Amino acid sequence: MDETWTIRELADHAAAKLAASASEQVNGRVRDLPNERLIRWYTTIGLLDPPLGRRGRVALYGRRHLLQLLAVKRRQAQGRTIAEIQLELAGATDATLERVAGAAADAEPDAPPAERERFWAARPDISFGVPATLDTSPALVRGVRLVPGLTVLLEVEDLDAEDLDALRAAAGPLLQELRRRGLLPEPSTSDHPAGSTQ
Repeated sequence: MDETWTIRELADHAAAKLAASASEQVNGRVRDLPNERLIRWYTTIGLLDPPLGRRGRVALYGRRHLLQLLAVKRRQAQGRTIAEIQLELAGATDATLERVAGAAADAEPDAPPAERERFWAARPDISFGVPATLDTSPALVRGVRLVPGLTVLLEVEDLDAEDLDALRAAAGPLLQELRRRGLLPEPSTSDHPAGSTQ
């Protein structure tokens, strides 16, 4: 079995690695050396995997936890926010963590077995035929209520009156099909803006 550590030992190992590369720690707002409380918080918010197991009441951590901890601290030292780090490192492989942590040269001779794909941590492709991009920045989403019961969500910065009119006009065939299938009620006079026809 691979080497395991208690939470205190994990914090000590991470502190030793980070101290060896102290020149990279440039962000004064970030606590340079992790402690037990910080490790527990990182586990709670998903930056670190849950412990491998327990020996009695003592949680046990392994090499992957060390890589996760080092990668988080390196990204913080570069000025990244916790949210940015979560987006980047969620579901990261050991190889990615080694690259980010800069610990590839410290790899142990007995590498852990290849891990299974963490499908639940991957960003789903719900693009309906449009290739998913690797842009992980959060998008601003605007909702446009076409009629009661139907709102369209768009990832756009802003919409003007002309955009809204064009969207409503283009939605006519969609509204007709949804009504034909019984997915939307028949329109009433209150469903349309004053003076509009559909």
